[in-house]
Amino acid sequence: MILFASIGPASAQAPSGPSKPLPPGPMQAKVKAACTQCHNAARVTEQHLTRRQWSIELDKMEGLGAVIAESDRSAFLKYLTENFGPEKGASQTAPKKSGSGTD
Repeated sequence: MILFASIGPASAQAPSGPSKPLPPGPMQAKVKAACTQCHNAARVTEQHLTRRQWSIELDKMEGLGAVIAESDRSAFLKYLTENFGPEKGASQTAPKKSGSGTD
């Protein structure tokens, strides 16, 4: 049990390996400041969530100590959804469909 207790907090720390940088945008610096206090940017860049899912993540991270000004919340969600929404994940992992108009 002690082994698991000592591993838990360590897993919340930023990994030492390189991570994909956050894309440029008006909220890049604030997202980086809020999100990379405890982990590297890959924790954000590797997720592809809906706006609602990102909102839930922000709530969870605030509960763990992240500081996100209420006045920035909408812009945070816009930045995260535009750069790391479900469409971004799909475009990287699956070939695009074309022509049918049912996409």
